[in-house]
This record gives sequence, structure tokens and C-alpha cells, in this order.
Amino acid sequence: MSGSDGFGLAAAALAILLSAIVRIIRTGDAWRAVEEGRAGVEHLRDLTGVLEPRALQDIFGPPTLEGIYPVAPEQVRRARRPLGRLMGDPYLDSASVAVAALSLIWSPDGPLRIFLTTAFLLAAGYQATGWAATSLLIGRR
Repeated sequence: MSGSDGFGLAAAALAILLSAIVRIIRTGDAWRAVEEGRAGVEHLRDLTGVLEPRALQDIFGPPTLEGIYPVAPEQVRRARRPLGRLMGDPYLDSASVAVAALSLIWSPDGPLRIFLTTAFLLAAGYQATGWAATSLLIGRR
């Protein structure tokens, strides 16, 4: 990366890195809540993409009096919708981190440059779309 073009690419790579790391932490916390038996509406919304509490009750049954859904991780995996994957997927977010980090330290030529540029654009698109999907939760919490 060189010149002003390099600065823009570095800034975009850092934005992708930070975004993916935040999403990995957030998704990891939600999965831990499920594994520890303390999953609430917020956790299940983030993981499944099911935004309405009544729809969550239809899928998982009623919560306890404390608002906890006694669900197993496998139940949550089966209930995941595309919107839930957009809000955070450990594999896609980890791939985004890898692509952004690689873009910061390596600038290949030829076909590898096309591959890395395509992967970079896909990672940026996934992160941006994921935050747009997460914004659907604003006002619903």
C-alpha cells in the first residue's frame, strides 16, 4: 500500500478488524450465555435473528420467571436464520479478521491480488451488512 490509496485501504482494513473483533466478542458472549443456561431474549435475538419475543417463545417455549430460556446450543443452531448469521457468525467474522490483517501486511501481485481484493471486499460487505442487520434491534431491547 502506498500513498493516499494505501491510507484508505489501511483505514478500511482497520475498520474491518475492529468490527469483526467486536462482533466476535458479542457473539461469543451470547453463545456462552446459552451454554451456561442464562440465555435471555437479547442473546437469542442476536444468535437466531428472530426479533420478536413471541416468535422466540414459539420456537423455544416460554422463558422462566427470570426471563431465561432453557435452551441447548443445538436448538439455537437449528433456529438460526440468515439474519442471525449476518448479526454475527464466528467463522465469517474470523475470516474477516484474517483477510483484513493479511491486507495490512501483504500486497501481492497478479491473480493473488485479485483474490485478496475480492476477499477484502466480501469481508467489508459482510461487516457492513452485519451492522445494518444488528441495527434492526435498536428500540427492540
